[in-house]
Amino acid sequence: MKLYEVHHGFFSAEHISIILEILSSIVSHASAVSSETDLQLKMERACFLLETTHPPVVHFENESYQTYLRLLDTILKNSSLSEELSIESQLVAVCVKILQIYLKCAGCQQKQQSASNHSTTHWTLPLGSAKKEELAARTPMLVLAMKVLSSLESLTFRRNLPCFFPLLVNLVRCEHSSREVQPMLHDIFHDLIGPIILTS
Repeated sequence: MKLYEVHHGFFSAEHISIILEILSSIVSHASAVSSETDLQLKMERACFLLETTHPPVVHFENESYQTYLRLLDTILKNSSLSEELSIESQLVAVCVKILQIYLKCAGCQQKQQSASNHSTTHWTLPLGSAKKEELAARTPMLVLAMKVLSSLESLTFRRNLPCFFPLLVNLVRCEHSSREVQPMLHDIFHDLIGPIILTS
């Protein structure tokens, strides 16, 4: 981010592409570490034996995604190279991934149902304390993604709506640890999605 903020006036598409590749690699690495159950257990055991705190793996993943998303958003809004670098599609893909991560943590990810069990009732269980803590930690990442999506130009938002609409619908029925999420969802549906439905 610092490199881009200070030197963006001198950057070519190739320079920006390299920076984005670096951030994308960091995000992939952070996600891999965060989802590696065996590694997490080994770290917990080592931290217990050393009587030290557990490394903030979830925070590392969150911060990686937030930095990557902020840079994509900055490039999309301020750079003439955004179209050449397909920044819009990258930004939407990152937002979709963030929504999916949050929904998985909240236990609200979309499940494919076959015709045979379509009428089966599924109970939604309250989240445990560990999941609530993780959800609270992931909330800033989700809020940033929703802010970025809601700040897209009208045509851009409409064009990409099919990518994230089902995820936003799932967010409505989730348990949230922050009061910030539901008002933002209300604004997105009321101010952005509602007019699209009414004019379709």
